[in-house]
Amino acid sequence: MASLSKKLAAEIALTAVLPFLAIWVYEISNMVAILVQGGQVSLTVAGWIPVGVTGVSQGALSPLTKVVQILLATSLLAPLFALFSRAGFLVAKSFLLATAGTFVASTYWELLSQLTVEPMTVHVGIFLAGTAVLSFLLLRELAVPRNPRSSLPALSPQN
Repeated sequence: MASLSKKLAAEIALTAVLPFLAIWVYEISNMVAILVQGGQVSLTVAGWIPVGVTGVSQGALSPLTKVVQILLATSLLAPLFALFSRAGFLVAKSFLLATAGTFVASTYWELLSQLTVEPMTVHVGIFLAGTAVLSFLLLRELAVPRNPRSSLPALSPQN
């Protein structure tokens, strides 16, 4: 049985903590985005995990609130991405890219109520196109080795 390198074991342990960090970053960014617009906020926490932000404002919050939240959240993850890139932590780096993609996708679905484009298939098409672009960027960034006889990524490293 192959043993796990210390570096990979450390990376896996670190990556296991990243979902909790991502949730905190997302919710705190939401709080800041609402506060910037003059709203009052409260954070609901279940155990160690934030489960939501409640915002109260004198008027309606701008649709740009979500955009500000996502810009802030992804910019907070960027230094971690750079650190993981320098350390060669492929799994952690992949997680952060997927998390940023999820943040962007949530923005689109939140702003969907502000858009008047119909039918829903147009929205689904836009969302799928964005997902395809993110997947392409992820594969390119990770330099996944390819099987020369297939358009799919190789399942094992090339010798």
